[in-house]
Parts: sequence; structure tokens; C-alpha cells
Amino acid sequence: MRMGHRCAGKGDYGDSIRHYLKALNEDSGNAAIIYNNLADLYMNIGQLDLAMEKAKQAVSKAQDKTLPFVTFGEIYQALGEHKKAVDCIQQAQEIFEEMMPEMKDVLFDSIEEVIKKLPTREKFEVASKDWVRIIYLVKYTKANYQMEKDLIKRQRGSWKDLLEAKKIALESIGQKYLLSKKRLGIKGSDAAAIANTYGAMSSIIGSPKVKVLTKSAKQSIIRMSSCWKYSVIKSMGLDQEPGWVDCAYMCSEYINNVAKAINPAAKFKFNSTLPEGHKYCEGVFKIKT
Repeated sequence: MRMGHRCAGKGDYGDSIRHYLKALNEDSGNAAIIYNNLADLYMNIGQLDLAMEKAKQAVSKAQDKTLPFVTFGEIYQALGEHKKAVDCIQQAQEIFEEMMPEMKDVLFDSIEEVIKKLPTREKFEVASKDWVRIIYLVKYTKANYQMEKDLIKRQRGSWKDLLEAKKIALESIGQKYLLSKKRLGIKGSDAAAIANTYGAMSSIIGSPKVKVLTKSAKQSIIRMSSCWKYSVIKSMGLDQEPGWVDCAYMCSEYINNVAKAINPAAKFKFNSTLPEGHKYCEGVFKIKT
């Protein structure tokens, strides 16, 4: 199991799978976590049928089914079945909150906010597991979008009016990333530093998963293959609402606020997006000369 974990951390997915399959024959007591890790590995190499098979085996073996349901959600998301993906995350949330009732009324968009307020046991449980971040990101996002939808219906407003208010709220985002950049010890203010900062913070927040494809001082490219906010939008049918603003537009506004806070000469632009039917959102940071 240790070798499987180590190889996965290096991106050696084939070797990691071989180690975990061997571990199944030697360590039946950890079968649930091994099956779950195998599901995650098969998902990483694009073998989604095998990933689904291993996730089902993980659920059948696990006493605590929270993590396997999160993995199910990620597989459905990769398949483009966003309603099923969000349903799986909500099932994971219900199981988790049944075991930890203190979390039932918790709603937050930043794990860091709530960790400060939790008792030690819950604090460790939340901070040490990445899948908890996904659960509460989906919970917050769905509640937030439902509130916005109800507000527009009640006040007979428009998504465009709401967009203007949200754009104003985004102005403070850049400064938060700038402070986080310093805490993370990321040096410089070129395109590579901006991409590294956005990638690192996305990892901490939990979504979207960001991969820095290329990086240089003048131009860096990032790719986001999965985004739970987009999955929530699809599951709620918000993209079918009259006047709904394309989420990629808001995401671009968000990222540009981050980029300009780090370097006023920086600009971000999407080359492809999930809402346009592509397999991922991909964009480039450029420094104007």
C-alpha cells in the first residue's frame, strides 16, 4: 500500500495500480481503501469503466461509505453526468454529517474559515481530508445559487443585475490571493508565478482542479478538467435559465482579478471552456509588454 501511494504521488499510475492489486491479496482488512484508490487511479488514466467497477467494490466493502461516494461523484463528473455527480456528493455529505452532527448546519465557501471555529477533533477531520473540501464546496455552491435564483424570482430582477453586483464583490479577491501568495512563498510576479499561485490556491480550496501545462515569465497555460461549480450549475439547470451569465465569463473575471492583483500588466483569457462543449477549461496568462 505504501508503494502504491508513493507511485501515485509521482504520477506512476501503472506501477501504483500493480502495487494496489498485489496489496488486495495480502491485506484484506484495507480492501475498501485499496478499491477506492484503484478507482481513483483508473479515473486518472481515463479508464472510467474500471474506475466505476472499483468504486462499487469500495462501497460494498466500506463501513464508512463517505469517501467512495465522493469518488463515485468524481467518476460521474468525468463522464459528464453532472446531476448524478452532485447527487453522489450529497449522499456523501449526508453520511458524513450523520457521523459528525456538528457539521450539519455548517455552510462555507472556504475551508480555512470554518477550521478556525471547529473543536480539535472536527478540525483535524476536516483539514486532513481533501474529499471533505469537495463535499462542502458543493453544499455551499448549491445553496448560494439557489439563494440567487430565489432572489431574482422574488424581486423580478435579472441575472445581469446580479452579475454587476458580483463583479464588484470580486474586486477584493485579488488581494486575498496576493496575501496567500506571500504565505505560500511563491516568488516573482510574472506569468509563471501567477499560474503557480492560482493552481496552489485552487488545490487548497478544493475546486477547480488546476494543472499548469506550461509556464514562462511572459506566458503560462492552465487547464481545469473538472469544476464542481459547473457541475452544480448543470445539475440545477441554471445554464437553461433565461439571461443566465455563462459561468466561464464569471470565472474569467475572477481569474483576471487574481492576475492583475499580482501584476497589473497581466491578462487571462480562456481558449476553451466546459460550457462550450470542450472536455476542459483551458486558458492562458499573458504579461503585456
